[in-house]
Amino acid sequence: MVAATETPALNSRAQTEIDNELEALEERMRALRTRRNTFSPISSIPPEILGAIFVHHAQQTQLLYAPHHPAFLSWLNVGHIYRHWREVALGTPELWATPFLNSSQATEMLLRSKMAPLNLRTGLRYCVVSVQSALVHIERLQEVSISFFNGDIRRCIMEFLDNVSSCSAPKLRSLFLKQESAQTPRIVIPISFPAPNLCSLQIRNFDISWTSSVLTGLTVLEINNLSRKCLPTLDELISALRRMPALHTLELDDALPTLPPQTTSLPCTPRALNV
Repeated sequence: MVAATETPALNSRAQTEIDNELEALEERMRALRTRRNTFSPISSIPPEILGAIFVHHAQQTQLLYAPHHPAFLSWLNVGHIYRHWREVALGTPELWATPFLNSSQATEMLLRSKMAPLNLRTGLRYCVVSVQSALVHIERLQEVSISFFNGDIRRCIMEFLDNVSSCSAPKLRSLFLKQESAQTPRIVIPISFPAPNLCSLQIRNFDISWTSSVLTGLTVLEINNLSRKCLPTLDELISALRRMPALHTLELDDALPTLPPQTTSLPCTPRALNV
């Protein structure tokens, strides 16, 4: 005969044993569902192709939404369909190469991206620590697009530009830097800027020397609101344009030379400029 004081303990033990059995059954069901899914037509797609599809989907989603929009990361849902898709997603570094810079999630995404070329984009909101941790991967940067007001991120940008000038950004193809306030002290693009594959440079409320190596081989150049001390002479502007023979998009707003009042015509150039 069981004593009344022992009954609660026995009941608790019985419930624990049943819970363990239920957990084992649930795990068995998950394993069976995974096995069943392997016989579906979509499971015959090789992981490399499936990963490429995921990357394309993520890129299209990121083109539709600004980096601060909640839907910017809606492509993550592909990893919630079933286990195989999640494994493919986690094993595709390119899928994580545009880290979400609004939060600390960027750290995990940077790890998952391994050595894939990085695309960094900020929106109206960003986490300074995430931006800083991403910008240190200079050798992997492919696109950098950052708009900011002031504060800690300003120091991150200055450190990034200094680091590029002292080493190299071999994969960098596009650089967009926008300082929202024209009243903030200007950040200067270094004269030495070794980015041999850079095609597009867009800056606003930044300063730049017209002899900078960054003004070489570009196809897109947009400069908005230079300080007066950095406005080019006409000769400096023409010399810079000659170093960009494939240039097809040029926008200079408050960045043109001021011609002397007595100027009646512009000098002839030795050859036509492709602008």
